[in-house]
Amino acid sequence: MSHPIAFRAVRGLGTAVVALIAVILVLETAGVVVRWLGYRSVSGRYEGTVSSAEYNAARDIMMPLEVGMWLLSVLLMFVTWIILVVWMLRSRNNAQLVSPAQHHLSAPWAFWGWVVPVVSLWFPPLFLHDITRASNPQQRGTPLVPLWWIAWLTAWLTFWTGSVLTAAGISEDHDTIQTLRDAEVDSLFTFSLLRTVATLLFIAAGILLSTTVLKITRTQSH
Repeated sequence: MSHPIAFRAVRGLGTAVVALIAVILVLETAGVVVRWLGYRSVSGRYEGTVSSAEYNAARDIMMPLEVGMWLLSVLLMFVTWIILVVWMLRSRNNAQLVSPAQHHLSAPWAFWGWVVPVVSLWFPPLFLHDITRASNPQQRGTPLVPLWWIAWLTAWLTFWTGSVLTAAGISEDHDTIQTLRDAEVDSLFTFSLLRTVATLLFIAAGILLSTTVLKITRTQSH
């Protein structure tokens, strides 16, 4: 015997998702600032405008700070993802009570859509799009969902492209920073630039997702 689906509040989960996204975006922005400070230190030492003591002091601070903020942001992304999946599942169940609109995916895909290879490239936005449409039957759809997903995928692609190019462009066979080649210093600049572009895309994705979550949460709360 199946039990009827009960309407469950989503405001707390939605607020948590949006708050965590805001913290992540602050960390990502701070990480970019540290990345450029680190690049300026490397290029200055390479050109001879920064002393060895100044460079070593900056390196000892900037490197662990940048790595620490990046790892913390990744950890918070994981926590946010867990809460988002719970929110999506609960919002989908609520949407079924609001509208008879058919969903493309069954409820378990709220989780599996993110982790199953290949289909994870489009199942999450499809799942969220159906929730948006069913939560407000008068609104056929919103461009926020596809724009969020495009920005999200492009951000990760840009980030990893910069990481791979930098790893391939810099040799580890250096006794001092002065033995770097011009191309290797340029590679560090390229990485910093791509890291900035990726962060801007993450910010765009975060704002779009937060707006979508808030709209659905408010609609279902009313």
